[in-house]
Amino acid sequence: MKSYDETVDDMMLFLKNKDVCLSSINSHRSCYKQFQQFMHEHGKQWKTAVVSDWISELKQKEPASLYSIWNQYMQQLEELNRTGTVLDRHLYLNRSTYDRLNETMRSSLDDFLLAYKDHYRSRSYLLARNKLAGMLLFFEDHGRITVSDISYPDIISYYSSDFCFSAKTRTSYLGHARRFFAFMSDQKKCPVGYSLFLNDKYAPYVGDLNKFDEPLKKRIAAVADESQAFPAVEFLNAVNDYIDSLRSHGYGTTSLMTAKHALTVLYLFLDIHSLGYHPEISYAWFAGVMSSLPKNWKHWRRLIYLFSEYCENGDIIPSGKYTYGLTAIDVLPEWCRSRIEDFLDLLKREFHDAGTIRTYRYPCIRLCGYLVKQNYSGFESINAGIIQKFCHQDQHKTFKGKSTCLGGIRRFIVFLEDTGYIKNKNLHLCIDPGCAPDEKVVDVLTEVQCQRIEQYRECIDNPIALRRIAMVMIGIKMGLRASDVINLKLKDIDWMNRSISIIQKKTKSSLTLPLPISVGNAIYRYIKEGRPQVHSDYVFIRHKAPYGKLTNKTCTIALWSILPERKSICGGFHVTRRTFATNILRSGAGAGDVMDTLGHTDPTSVMKYLSMDEDRMRQCPLALSDFSLIREEV
Repeated sequence: MKSYDETVDDMMLFLKNKDVCLSSINSHRSCYKQFQQFMHEHGKQWKTAVVSDWISELKQKEPASLYSIWNQYMQQLEELNRTGTVLDRHLYLNRSTYDRLNETMRSSLDDFLLAYKDHYRSRSYLLARNKLAGMLLFFEDHGRITVSDISYPDIISYYSSDFCFSAKTRTSYLGHARRFFAFMSDQKKCPVGYSLFLNDKYAPYVGDLNKFDEPLKKRIAAVADESQAFPAVEFLNAVNDYIDSLRSHGYGTTSLMTAKHALTVLYLFLDIHSLGYHPEISYAWFAGVMSSLPKNWKHWRRLIYLFSEYCENGDIIPSGKYTYGLTAIDVLPEWCRSRIEDFLDLLKREFHDAGTIRTYRYPCIRLCGYLVKQNYSGFESINAGIIQKFCHQDQHKTFKGKSTCLGGIRRFIVFLEDTGYIKNKNLHLCIDPGCAPDEKVVDVLTEVQCQRIEQYRECIDNPIALRRIAMVMIGIKMGLRASDVINLKLKDIDWMNRSISIIQKKTKSSLTLPLPISVGNAIYRYIKEGRPQVHSDYVFIRHKAPYGKLTNKTCTIALWSILPERKSICGGFHVTRRTFATNILRSGAGAGDVMDTLGHTDPTSVMKYLSMDEDRMRQCPLALSDFSLIREEV
């Protein structure tokens, strides 16, 4: 390997033999002299890294034209030192960049320019030709003779290279490159992904499978062969149909654009690594690139899961909920996980509410987790001792919470006994059945708060407020539970006979109630002025896509929005039902009337409301004298 000075002398002789003009030779000499001075000042030797440091410094100080030329000169010097010569296309000779292309590459460029001639003026045509010729020379330097020889690694290498000297110029170069490869794709000479990758909107988020964690690599490798049934090209074609499905469900422009963005990036990952689409690959890919995604990465995640659902069902379920990571039950061994799932499935078939099922789910998971830690591998060998040890160490903040947990475990043990996984049919008896029910002072809305609700109804006019007041009016004037309010359907309302007929979600019993005029007006106004004009059977729906049924919590939030002070009080929307029942009693109705109106079958449920009827309570006090008590005068 020759020294720097010897290589510079060889370059000067080489340029002279090539009949390079004197001004160009002097320009080369000036560049090499400046670099030599840089090395002397910093005490460094001639290395590629040192050249890069100097070029970076030039980029900050000198005009772009000088920086670009001197950068080329230094590359020529390194090429001469490495190979003993410099290719003609790397020299600033009289030949243009376009003329330095080989005949095949130049022919492909000519085809593109001819097809796009109407898109360019004379000046922009020459600039486009020069920039594209420079790009194709880059690929020639990597041994690619035709466009069809170019591969994804070449495209990635070009995108990552320092092919221009400013952000503005880079944008222009990439714009021309995308149009060129889109044209070549139409000519079946390259994948459409080349054009997509050369876009700062997509490339930074694609990810490199080789840099993924080993668990993610294994997840992808496990379904790689299966994924070939859904090739990447077919996946890309399906994206537009998926977006049409989102649009039909009322998703806005932001969601549609985000879906297009996320799935195009996923397509590039699949195409680069010769994979097809498989839900498990998309989830693993997302986990691998999540740290580099934009701030709306959660939106990406949901849209990716919705696409998986779309592929399976031919449509999406807007109200669907997804679990994105391993849950507590997922990490349990199969022998206990499957039994918990069977138990929860039984509860579901018995029409238990999702919230009720959760109260059983968590105690079962904690019990099984404890058994696993104690090295159990099945339920057959558990006994009263291990169950009682678990109950003793399982901590809760309140006694009621502890009692609820024990009740759930007791029922789970009974299920295992009934299904034969536990042979001792009396094992559940070792668990304390819990605590006696407690009594609470009935909390109802005050007369002032009821008046504020009426005032709110008279002054609101925006869609969300119309929905809120309609919900609260149903609760306070008809006594429906939050679950029945959100499940109320358009067909449940009989406008002609002014009544509402429902099947109560909690009791599964039918209930028909007269529709008060004030409630009917509130519902009607919401439907006509506030409710989104989308197809849905439910009266109350979301006001943003996906348009679907609301949750019980929406009713509570509606009440809090009207009466903010209620937020600090333990309890939620159910206070409207208690207020309704109390008002009926205060009006002189009997307990039977309250039962019928609330849809109760047990009279004890109504007794707690009797204490709020102050007028009739005053009619039945006992005299102090009956208890030998004497009232003292103050």
